[in-house]
Amino acid sequence: MSIEDVAETADVWSKAIKKIVAAIGAAVVALIAAVSGVMVLWSSGSEVEEAPPLLANMGYGPQCSQLYNTIDHTWTEGQWVVWERLRKDMGC
Repeated sequence: MSIEDVAETADVWSKAIKKIVAAIGAAVVALIAAVSGVMVLWSSGSEVEEAPPLLANMGYGPQCSQLYNTIDHTWTEGQWVVWERLRKDMGC
């Protein structure tokens, strides 16, 4: 067996191994795609419940913001009483 025969055999084996690795890689990609497709289509039978908000009743709505923007520190006691009553009525 000459060196050319050994080189040709090694080249054939190298090409065969590259084809096998490519085929295995394609099979893995196809398997992952199939599993992903099944998982997407598989229904668990129950709807996902929405989590309650972490911060409930925090912040103000637009009406409360407008009310707080009306504050004037030079008001009389009677004006503050009216403002406080409005704030309580609006739940701010």
